[in-house]
Amino acid sequence: METTRLSWTARAEDAIRALKGVEDVRILAEGEEIRELHVLTTSNRPARLIVRDVQTLLLTRFDRSIDHRVVSVAHIEARGGPARPVASAARTPDPEPEPEVEDDGRIRFGSVNLYVAGARAQAQVELRWKGVPRMGSASGWCTREAAHGLIASATLAALQEYLSDDIALGVEDVEMVRVGRHQVVVVTLALIAHRQEKVLAGCCTVGQDVQQAVVLATLAALNRVVGGLKTREPIEYVLRPAST
Repeated sequence: METTRLSWTARAEDAIRALKGVEDVRILAEGEEIRELHVLTTSNRPARLIVRDVQTLLLTRFDRSIDHRVVSVAHIEARGGPARPVASAARTPDPEPEPEVEDDGRIRFGSVNLYVAGARAQAQVELRWKGVPRMGSASGWCTREAAHGLIASATLAALQEYLSDDIALGVEDVEMVRVGRHQVVVVTLALIAHRQEKVLAGCCTVGQDVQQAVVLATLAALNRVVGGLKTREPIEYVLRPAST
């Protein structure tokens, strides 16, 4: 059992310690399954973002998916002060996104989440345009490559809420490439409008958050042409007739 632990859980702990704001981590596993994962952080980042970083790292580098409910995050003072109460990812409500200055008409990133259940996953992406949020989702089998494709598809589902009904979007490819010392996400899209198909490409360098980089690369492919597309004016809510 100790040999098994040293072969992957210790390496996983070392990798998680390299994440932004992580001071220490402890993985409790039974065989190949992670039962508990405890993180200490000095960062002010919301617990859900740290949990998402941990999920992404374990999936992409160690090919292991975990439920966010097994992860707990404790915030501690940067200079060794008393620890703050543990904030479990399963119990901490998501904070409202901070308002952004939107002065150029671009569609902007709000949030991204990937929920893994067994061999399947669901991606949810929130975008904002002219102060109005829209949510898109996509689900499917959870392989390492498919997870990135699901995030790109969820981004397009949210984007479609802002575009006219006669405009269709599809994900053609999502790739991770190495450019010099940097890892870059490249997203290729198919845009169908006015009976013509156009191929668009966008890219974003990968920092600490791979999932956000996929969303930003998808937006980069479309934001340059969105001004020339037919859009629907975003509204806060829609009034529908009451059912009789």
